[in-house]
Amino acid sequence: MDTPIVLIHGTNVGPWTMANFADFFKEKGFACHCPAYRLHDPSPSAEHTSLIRGLSIADYVEDVASFVEALNARPILIGHSLGGIVAQKLAARGLATALVLLNGSINWGVLPTTDQERELAKAWISAGAFWEETLLPDFETMSRFGLNKLDSDEQQRVFKRMGPESGRVMFELFFWMFDDSQTTKIDYNAVTCPVLVVSGTDDLAVPPSTSRLIAGRHGERATFHEASGYGHYLMLEPKWRKVAELCADWIGLVGKTVRAQT
Repeated sequence: MDTPIVLIHGTNVGPWTMANFADFFKEKGFACHCPAYRLHDPSPSAEHTSLIRGLSIADYVEDVASFVEALNARPILIGHSLGGIVAQKLAARGLATALVLLNGSINWGVLPTTDQERELAKAWISAGAFWEETLLPDFETMSRFGLNKLDSDEQQRVFKRMGPESGRVMFELFFWMFDDSQTTKIDYNAVTCPVLVVSGTDDLAVPPSTSRLIAGRHGERATFHEASGYGHYLMLEPKWRKVAELCADWIGLVGKTVRAQT
């Protein structure tokens, strides 16, 4: 395919979380790329704890922007969780032909809609000035809010591959209303490409009721799909291929529409 695909990962992890989708789309004939945020390849390491401290989502946006700008063609961006924010920021710069948001994180101006989301945000408050620190993932939190659709052995396997994350990044995500830099603010009017929003019905971190708000900000450009029975890390769940097929069908349809209009 002439249009490459760039898959953008979330927090505490690296490009390996997007490997299933990358292999799937390679089989479809796409050139696929899985760039990493700085210090996140293959996952953020405890050795880099001091270097990760203070990093911002804005840094991660620039990391992926530099990669995308070096490609020979504007790509389709597929972002998971935080990667969904990064993808939208890049699209607002005109760096995407289409967007796929897989349980994309809330961004500036989007309020949580469920008690579970508020509970997750409140957990950070007890950590003190966490935005000044590097944070380690917590298994209890991850198994409940991120890995709840995986069996216990797979939860442990995935969790062991996770690493520390910048507290500032988590502050910008969960407490955007106090972020003077408005780091996660999206210029929705500047996003002119089609957008597919995929939301797992069993995702407690970014539930469908919140994902619909994100899709609504994109207006008629957005297509919303509830993935029944999926959680937050749907790319790693047993039936991930079904979601990948859905994305491929949408990409094919969007491609035909664009060609028909040109």
